[in-house]
Amino acid sequence: MTRLRMTALLLMLFLPTLAWSAGPILVDTDGTGLPIFWEGRVVHYNAESGADSGLGRFTNAEAVQLIRDLLAQWQEVTINGRATVSFEVSEGSGLGNVDENNINNFFSYCPPDQNCPGEDAPFVIGSARTGQSPIIFDSDGSITDLIEGNGAKDSILGFAGPRVVESVDGQMVITEGQAVLNGYFIDCAEGASATDPCQDTEVSLAEYEGVIFHEMGHFIGLDHTQVNLASALKSLNGDDSEVDAIPTMFPLFVDGVAQGTPHYDDKVAVSTLYPAVVYSSQFCTLSGTVYEADGSTELQGVNVVAARSDNTLEEATSFVSGSYYTGTVGACGHLVGDFSIGGLIPGASYQLSIERLSQAFTGGSSIEPCDPPLTGFTAKTLDGLFSCSSAGTTITAGTVATTEIVTSKTSTTSTTTGSAGGGSSSSSARGCSLIP
Repeated sequence: MTRLRMTALLLMLFLPTLAWSAGPILVDTDGTGLPIFWEGRVVHYNAESGADSGLGRFTNAEAVQLIRDLLAQWQEVTINGRATVSFEVSEGSGLGNVDENNINNFFSYCPPDQNCPGEDAPFVIGSARTGQSPIIFDSDGSITDLIEGNGAKDSILGFAGPRVVESVDGQMVITEGQAVLNGYFIDCAEGASATDPCQDTEVSLAEYEGVIFHEMGHFIGLDHTQVNLASALKSLNGDDSEVDAIPTMFPLFVDGVAQGTPHYDDKVAVSTLYPAVVYSSQFCTLSGTVYEADGSTELQGVNVVAARSDNTLEEATSFVSGSYYTGTVGACGHLVGDFSIGGLIPGASYQLSIERLSQAFTGGSSIEPCDPPLTGFTAKTLDGLFSCSSAGTTITAGTVATTEIVTSKTSTTSTTTGSAGGGSSSSSARGCSLIP
């Protein structure tokens, strides 16, 4: 077994201050160009367990039970009652009490005010290798401030992701994860006055459960998604008519209750990363390539969306072109424009469109494989509809439209940075957090 050192991808969920295809958070860019999932398809975790280790208003027992329930919810995801995901959950021994004084014993990080020579700041996957996958209950936000900098607890609800990735029998797999959940957003005592200072950052317990569900998505290996960006913007501007169309793995905290229920895109993402035996035999896949305006130069970093024509909001899923690639990590500098969208229903018709990823999605809110997102092309919906007549097939051309998508971009940015080492794309280098 070879142990490799990699840049960690702890993604953060932020609360929006303005009126935002879940895919894999890690890809083996040094080898296969394929998604990285938990070894043996078994997700291990060790929750904080001390008597004083609550999470805001949740007692420790309540917080631990919530982790169990939400991981089980990811484990039991189905698409139209047909395909279930295929991974197991293993709960290890508790961590005891974790605070600012002993956090280094459990969590891999580089404090914002330190250089951490020899490490890839701010996180290094594998720097701890304790054999544990810690889930820390940061009851008052002090650990969030310690890791992310003073004042971070006011905007970051949580962050999570893989922390150790190893090569096992030639395949890159996750062997440890880590998470911090910020209880500062649910610290008001029951019945607290509306004018109590604790209400400044407070969210409801039901909404907060949606936050944890999002973070557990990162913990098992899922990235962010931009499906139904317009619906999210509507909700942030006070129009909740399309709130149910916002995916769980959307980078911003828009509506915790709605985001606490997996959207179609979330179901496709986790089913693609952990497919049950029946998955590929019950659904279709849409594959193609995105090109620049010349029709021959492949273009990385374009969000390709397939939306069911008679249910465009609730049954939409996406794939960012060139997400699966090999080579050194860069800002969309690879000539890789392929995409592959699974989970499509036989006999249904789909619209295919392309769009830019929002420039707001960077750092902890980024979407693989580019940070910052690609610009310089125009969003469009392709003419015609796509469909497949039988399950288990791959659609490479539609009835009218073509899956060879030519954009309006006329030049390629070919700048790349050095290798991330260990085989992982590092555009989401801070991992995930929900901010307001």
